[in-house]
Amino acid sequence: MYCEKCGTKLEDSASFCTKCGASIKGEVVKTKEKVEDKEVQLNVKPTYKIGYMVLPYLFTYAIFAVCLGFPLLVSGLFSAINVFGAIFIVVALLFGISYIFTKKQYDNYSYDFYKTKVIYRDSFLNVSEKEVKYKYIREVTMRQTIIQRIFNIGNIVLFTNAETGVGNGICIVNVQNVQEIYKKIKSTIDA
Repeated sequence: MYCEKCGTKLEDSASFCTKCGASIKGEVVKTKEKVEDKEVQLNVKPTYKIGYMVLPYLFTYAIFAVCLGFPLLVSGLFSAINVFGAIFIVVALLFGISYIFTKKQYDNYSYDFYKTKVIYRDSFLNVSEKEVKYKYIREVTMRQTIIQRIFNIGNIVLFTNAETGVGNGICIVNVQNVQEIYKKIKSTIDA
């Protein structure tokens, strides 16, 4: 039994609280038990698919080739090998730098689902951690673009009750086997 005034645990036969001295009328005061929530039920990490990530750079190369390469080629100042080779080297260099940083970033993303909460962590360039209790999640959605479907990846978004619209949830990008992971997340949250 517990003291109604201060919450101190008492013997069942106690007449007075040993801490605050309040009279105990014999009623048992139940306290709310805390749920032990230290075991990860599900861990989700985004997948870096190089084929999916290279598409924007191929698109960039095509745009540079049309907008910059052909006019230089038509002007007769440079040969085709020089123009398209230089554009290719610039785009490849940009892709290489982006690959290193983005791959490292993906390796440091972590989404841990516990019994009552999800914790998002990012620890590469910027350190970030966000905890959202399941009771505040109002919607879980799965999204796949046409290109993501080709690569068997997709995004899962956990929307919360936040009214600001900024930071009102967690977005897990480029999840491998997204439909399967979506079902696992839903069952973990709904349990």
